[in-house]
Amino acid sequence: MHTLAELQEKQALPLDIKIMLTRERVRKWINEFGEDGVYISFSGGKDSTVLLDLVRNEFGYKNVPACFVDVPTQYPELRSFVKTFDNVDIVTPKINFFQVCEKYGFPLFSKEISECVQGARKYLTSILNERASLTDRQTDRQTDSLSLLVRKGSRNREISEKGEYP
Repeated sequence: MHTLAELQEKQALPLDIKIMLTRERVRKWINEFGEDGVYISFSGGKDSTVLLDLVRNEFGYKNVPACFVDVPTQYPELRSFVKTFDNVDIVTPKINFFQVCEKYGFPLFSKEISECVQGARKYLTSILNERASLTDRQTDRQTDSLSLLVRKGSRNREISEKGEYP
């Protein structure tokens, strides 16, 4: 895990340094797991296409396979583009999009929203932890418990002071 400052520092590096660091990371992975023990997650987008090209052509690991997850919401043109590459395993999820939504909830629209939800969870946890350590002003004793009711689906769920479901 990197701090925000470390990530910003890495983003500011010149392209040749970024490529050198990427080459080193790929080399370590391949030394540890072998060319057939790693996959490149290949979405067919610009980032994964560049990574696939770097690994196979620039870094010389020609046999590293790629993995493309073929979901029904994929553009047909993207699927066709992925099929132009050699050594790409195309996998299809075992459950469809409706079943994913039914089981796990609707996926978030963006990384920004996901980060916002994560920040809210951390904030809630910090409040719960802070409150758990406070004393009751009227009796000057530590509060026994603090719970928060959260509506999930059609039933209420209780969250403990640690922010966990019981």
